[in-house]
Amino acid sequence: MTVPDATPFKIEKKETAVIAQPQMKLMDENELQKLGHLIEEATGPGSGITLVIVDLCHVDMLPSLGLGLLVQLSNKCKARQQKLKLAGLRPPVRRVLAITRLDRIFEMAPSVEAALQ
Repeated sequence: MTVPDATPFKIEKKETAVIAQPQMKLMDENELQKLGHLIEEATGPGSGITLVIVDLCHVDMLPSLGLGLLVQLSNKCKARQQKLKLAGLRPPVRRVLAITRLDRIFEMAPSVEAALQ
């Protein structure tokens, strides 16, 4: 799947994994919806994808809408029997996940490479 250069996201397929990398510090509602759509396209039924990695290494702030998107994505992955991992979380994003107790729901990895293991 090719994503135009103008988009603030990178979506990459590696064998049975999809890696989504937002390239912004703060994701607004419009960008969150675009990211969700791109991930859906890449991981839908018949895609052969078993692992979805969202690399948040560039993201400093994740608004409540972002948390909602991640929860929706997690539910969709579970329904398709795919594993979702969050990678490269910066301290502010990790704190938000801890405060909201969403850190108990998501599997996290220090990097994309670690998430692929």
